[in-house]
Amino acid sequence: FALTEPAAGSNPADMRSRAVREDGGWRVRGSKHYITNAKEADFIVLYVKTDAEAGHKGISAFRVPKGTAGISFSSPEKTMGLRGSTIYELALDCWLPETALLGVEGQGFNTAMAVLDRGRVEVAAMSLGIASAALHASLNWVRERQIGPKPLAAYQGTQWRLADMYAQLESARLLTMKAAARRDSGERFSLDSATAKLVAAECAGFITDAALQLHGGYGYSRDLPLERYVRDARILRIFEGTSEVQKIIISRALLDARP
Repeated sequence: FALTEPAAGSNPADMRSRAVREDGGWRVRGSKHYITNAKEADFIVLYVKTDAEAGHKGISAFRVPKGTAGISFSSPEKTMGLRGSTIYELALDCWLPETALLGVEGQGFNTAMAVLDRGRVEVAAMSLGIASAALHASLNWVRERQIGPKPLAAYQGTQWRLADMYAQLESARLLTMKAAARRDSGERFSLDSATAKLVAAECAGFITDAALQLHGGYGYSRDLPLERYVRDARILRIFEGTSEVQKIIISRALLDARP
């Protein structure tokens, strides 16, 4: 899924990669940034502008098979978290046949937004997984960790923090399940997916940070998985649309709705 560019992150209409007709096909030039598993994938769905003057309506999607000449990959990016994924920058100067065009010319933006709607539900689910792991690690820790004569779990401050963590997690879980159910039923779910992604990603950030705080210095050590949870959770508020973008999607949906 190759949409993001160095100068076009949250607003794809700013992309500079172009495809122009050449020799019965398309000559594609430009670059893409932060593309996950691009080198390992069997094919890339590439989004570029076929009409530079039409804004987002000038974006088209192309299916690019692995090994296509004229595409070069950077070394994998060194990232803070999610180190199980490889992320690349792509340099593009390739020719694609007419059959590489996916769907209708100029409809790539709509295709990308549909993919992102689905992806936001998946990011929400990822957020729940990380947050759940951090909460369970915290529960085990506070039961065992002694502070003075009592376990950490016996202190009211700890209990309040655990309650906040659980309440946020369950709220995010219900929103995620609602978005997934609407997606699976074929209903419109853009508002639901944006809401679930926003709440779940923010929840993962809150819970992993709170969990590390409960663990104290031990949480900061690489001997425990808490520091990895914190690093992995941070990207959840950025990819598939930042938290700020989700708020824009939500507010526009609310303002466009009719009583």
